[in-house]
Amino acid sequence: MKKIIILILLLLPILGKAQASFQRQMQASNAMVRQQNQMFLQQQQQQRDMSRMMNNIQTTEDKLANEERRLKKFEKKAAERETELNTEKAALASLENTSENKSDVQKNIEKSKKRIAKSEEKVNESKKDIETSTAKIQNLQKKIEADKIKKEELAKKHEEEKRIKEEEKAQKEKEKQEKKNKA
Repeated sequence: MKKIIILILLLLPILGKAQASFQRQMQASNAMVRQQNQMFLQQQQQQRDMSRMMNNIQTTEDKLANEERRLKKFEKKAAERETELNTEKAALASLENTSENKSDVQKNIEKSKKRIAKSEEKVNESKKDIETSTAKIQNLQKKIEADKIKKEELAKKHEEEKRIKEEEKAQKEKEKQEKKNKA
């Protein structure tokens, strides 16, 4: 019985050291898992950021295409209105050159002048639409360029972070190997 107690007392420090060693290994393992989880979460966030940036660029490009179509429509409408205005002016000129019944001609001239005024308003409206659309197109183009620059910067930042983490990981592995070699 005394021998068993002595044996247990002798083994206690060895078991205590084994327990402490096991705890250190578990802590190191937990730290490594925690670090891997953190890296995984960072990668997911980076992927979400890149995806969001790509979607922003795509949406802006779609808006740009729509605005360019609108601009073409406005330009076509402006050309039609310009043609209509020129036709009205030509009709007015021919009415003014006519020397028939003065009262009827005078009424037609007044009607023609009113139509010309309306046509000029429509032409001016079309020009404003074109200016507005052109300004929107320029703003969208600037936004696309800015978003592309941001995307490139984000990609560079992610690559730099990845490179730094890999260097840190390699350094830790090297230190770990050196500790093993010393022990």
